[in-house]
Amino acid sequence: MSTLQQRLWAPYSPLLLAPFRQRRHTGELWIWLGLLLLVLLLALGLGIAQGWGAARLTLGIATLPALLILWCIGFSSLRQQNHPNAARLVPQHLERLRRCAVGLLLGLTLLVTALFSPFTGAPLLWALGTAASLVLFAMCIRWWWLWLVLSIVPSFGFWPPLNAIFVLFWSGMKQWYTTQAWSLAGLAVLVLPWVLAQLLQNGGPSHRSSYRRLEQLRQVLNPQRSATMAGNQGTLGRFLARLFTWPAPLWQAHLLKHAKPSARSALARAELLTLGGLHWTAITGALSLLLLALALIALWMQLRYQPDWSEMGRNGNFGLQIGLVCSALNPLLGLAATLYRSRREQALLMLLPGMPRGLALNRMMAQRLLMQYVLQWSLALGLVAAISALGGDALYSHLGLYALLGLLPMGSLLLRDWSRQGSPKASSMALLIVSGLLSSGLVFGLAALGMPIAALSTASGLITLGLLRWRWQRYVIKSPSFMPVGRWA
Repeated sequence: MSTLQQRLWAPYSPLLLAPFRQRRHTGELWIWLGLLLLVLLLALGLGIAQGWGAARLTLGIATLPALLILWCIGFSSLRQQNHPNAARLVPQHLERLRRCAVGLLLGLTLLVTALFSPFTGAPLLWALGTAASLVLFAMCIRWWWLWLVLSIVPSFGFWPPLNAIFVLFWSGMKQWYTTQAWSLAGLAVLVLPWVLAQLLQNGGPSHRSSYRRLEQLRQVLNPQRSATMAGNQGTLGRFLARLFTWPAPLWQAHLLKHAKPSARSALARAELLTLGGLHWTAITGALSLLLLALALIALWMQLRYQPDWSEMGRNGNFGLQIGLVCSALNPLLGLAATLYRSRREQALLMLLPGMPRGLALNRMMAQRLLMQYVLQWSLALGLVAAISALGGDALYSHLGLYALLGLLPMGSLLLRDWSRQGSPKASSMALLIVSGLLSSGLVFGLAALGMPIAALSTASGLITLGLLRWRWQRYVIKSPSFMPVGRWA
């Protein structure tokens, strides 16, 4: 290694490569390679079918979010390495972290500018927009509540004060770029790297406090931690948890009042702890608050603006349906982590009088999980059908229906040998998401080729029944007792 390489790469390579080395044995890298292969195949197919302009557009659309995800992974890793003790006690540790962040910012900005400006022009605009966006995402990683502000406040753009401030700021930046673009670029070169560097702290009291909150959040999301570690949630987290799960105490009081030494009563009490946020009481509470908030917003808009709801519904078909589809799939994505997190409590719950064991436990647990999945899927189907009735393009207005038909067979994945369920990995969740996208895309493609909805529904139902029958025989009847989850992993 040359002297220049030792100075420019050797001191910083362990910091920059840390997130990839951490994921080397988790399978996540294979998922990313699989997604890259799918994008390349899609671009190749579009290039052959519709011309290479469509292929280039597809690759361009896929490149931007990929680079953004790479930035978020890299900066999150740098922030995690920014430990308060290391920032104060390890020589040049903080300086190297800041140089890595700024270097990554400059590298990705130059890469995006080089890739997209030759086709669209305005390289300076691409560079300014990319750098500002990356710093904004870094700030959202540093202060999680900014995600909420940026996602909620724009929906109130019709509120005159907010709309006026945004319009004034945006027009001022456009005027500045039009008249004195290079002065704006010079200010961005000075300000954006400095702001990014300050997001990595120097070990003071505020740094210790923010790092402690970050660790608490990490512990809450860690599937290895116990389900009863409520101390990591903080005051706000505990308040929101009680608010969004308001039916849970009522249901718990009912179960305790009518408790019996029977299998049904014991398992119903155990589910309150083992399922946690995926219990039907938590889902019902969150859904009721969401619907109440939407109803109040709709009432306020109706009284003040009297909008054309049918037109708004047709224009928002795609986004609304995708949100409902995700809500139907979400329990399947989080179930493994939730059950694995509560495995220690499950060992104690097995001592409840009347608690079923062996095949009886497997049957009752599988029936309850499948029933909840079918009910949530049916609720999403009903809401998607109501939205589709508002009108729109015949093919795209049924997009949510096609996605739900593709996701229905995935409910059979709830039937597995839970006694051998290991610690969930991010690659497993990514694989589920990719499988859902592929199955939904397959149904949509068949519909685009002219296959009627009745035939698609019948095929989805038959495939689901076949998978359920096969997995029931293999994983419910022939598996050891499901709880405690993961004891044979």
